[in-house]
Amino acid sequence: METAQTAARAGVLSPADAARELVYARHDLNIAQNAKVIAMDIIDGAVPMETYRFPERCLLLFGAEGPGLSKKALELADDVVYISQFGSVRSINAGAAAAVTMHAWIAQHAHIA
Repeated sequence: METAQTAARAGVLSPADAARELVYARHDLNIAQNAKVIAMDIIDGAVPMETYRFPERCLLLFGAEGPGLSKKALELADDVVYISQFGSVRSINAGAAAAVTMHAWIAQHAHIA
């Protein structure tokens, strides 16, 4: 018993646990490799969210309120999408942007009974 507890503290997995974790890791990697990266930022050339069809598998990037995403993040994105806003404000809180964006994704892809 002491050996199992020591191994657990050291981060060592049993062969069965390691095999199970490998299956999970491969599944997660497959999902990530087949996902499109969607940057959410209001910049020139971005597409309005209201007309954009989100891919079923996507990774959503959100920047800080105000400065938005870094140039590198925008270069890595497959698409850049913005949330339409009216008035003089160019940005919204990142948490609010994430909520609005995830709701848009759900509206397009969820199967709600």
